[in-house]
Amino acid sequence: MRDAQGVPSPSHHDPGFRVRIRTLDDLEGIRDLMLRVYPPPLHGPGAIWGERNLLRHLAYFPAGQFVGEAVDGTIIGTATSMRCRIEDALAPHTWSDFTARGSLSTHVPGGEAMYGVNIAVDPAWQGQGLGRALYEARLALARQLGCKAFIAGARIPGYAAVAHRMSPEAYLSEVAAGRMKDPTVSKQMAVGFEVKGLLRDYAPDPETLGHAALIALWL
Repeated sequence: MRDAQGVPSPSHHDPGFRVRIRTLDDLEGIRDLMLRVYPPPLHGPGAIWGERNLLRHLAYFPAGQFVGEAVDGTIIGTATSMRCRIEDALAPHTWSDFTARGSLSTHVPGGEAMYGVNIAVDPAWQGQGLGRALYEARLALARQLGCKAFIAGARIPGYAAVAHRMSPEAYLSEVAAGRMKDPTVSKQMAVGFEVKGLLRDYAPDPETLGHAALIALWL
């Protein structure tokens, strides 16, 4: 089942939202969404997309930027992506360096991998299929463009609770083996992503202590 933008819907019933390509009219709604997802003071201002970067996203790779929109027009989700070389994405890196501080100036038009720069879902809409629909939209685009893989740095929000007794590498190893559950990575593994390693000091995040899992889905 596909909506008017050609994006697969997560199920045959009406989910109460649609996924579509981001437009200039969405910028204010995206900022409001990011404030709900990353509220201060827990998260710093760097967690919120600024207008300058949002405009750059549309300039560098407009097809790779999606939003989730509720029936009343409220922006309730957003997903940002770019293209890159597979070998670069699989090497150790930080979010800031790889995405040029979120500007996407490092986007490689013709790159063989799609890179998941960011995905955010309104807390009130989490668990209702929107995150999956945003992922499906990006994967569909990656396949359409002939990309060989979708690669991302995935948050490991379960790590903070056990950081006092194990390293992030040990935690991720347990999650990858299925002996522990992580709220994010375990779900991504369930839909086919492979854990390729740990990205230390990937991005400031109090729930992950800055670390992320390097994940890949081969297309």
